[in-house]
Amino acid sequence: MKKFSQFLYAVSAATLLLTLGTAATPAKKPSRPVIACPQKPDPPPVIDGDCSEWDNLPGAIELNKSHVTWGLAQYQGEEDLSGTVRICYDANYFYFMVEVVDEAIKVASDKDIFVSDHIELDFAPNFKDGVAGRQGADWRIIGFTPGSVEESGDPLADMEADALMAFPPNFQWEGIDVESAITEDGYVIEARIPWKVLGVKGAVKAGMEFGMDIHISDSDKDFVQECMTSLNNTTPWKGRKQENIPKMVLTGTDGKIKK
Repeated sequence: MKKFSQFLYAVSAATLLLTLGTAATPAKKPSRPVIACPQKPDPPPVIDGDCSEWDNLPGAIELNKSHVTWGLAQYQGEEDLSGTVRICYDANYFYFMVEVVDEAIKVASDKDIFVSDHIELDFAPNFKDGVAGRQGADWRIIGFTPGSVEESGDPLADMEADALMAFPPNFQWEGIDVESAITEDGYVIEARIPWKVLGVKGAVKAGMEFGMDIHISDSDKDFVQECMTSLNNTTPWKGRKQENIPKMVLTGTDGKIKK
């Protein structure tokens, strides 16, 4: 009987230790997304705000409520902010096309792009796993505006689709092409950016890795950013951090990442 009691005590103690050990183990942080960027076979996309030529490209990413990383309390549903992101590349350019659902479009120019309805591209040309901290000095942060919803005919008042390089500061660039189209439920932005503007040196090829995120921001009031969706929806937005930017892998035309 004594041996049996000792056995029960040992089992109970082991169970307690196992339970405590399990309880003390912190929850594993979700892995940030790994995004495939397919090569675009000729001809390259025409930057005109027309989505049709993107239909046959693999890898469209739907952004919905689960992708809201900032301003969830102000989020009013998918009619207020949602979208579809498509990306591709060729030897000379990185391309993206974003279809945005937004029932009220507010736009601005210059630095005020970032407190209006806009798309933000964050790009890390020298991506490394396991690195944390603020954005690297080589990052590119570019804002894109769709421009005026309705043209008035006044060239001083009407805004065209445009891009603003927010980081690095005072960075001289050329060659970014951007066009937009206003749709029944929002807008489309299509852009191409030269690899050299993104800080990529030399020729690009399948298998290369970069950091890349695309954010859609909503502003239903003038100069007030209300909420934002991101490709990386595994963590709330707390500024541009190296540990949060998704890994983007260049692939062949099939959009499949080779292991």
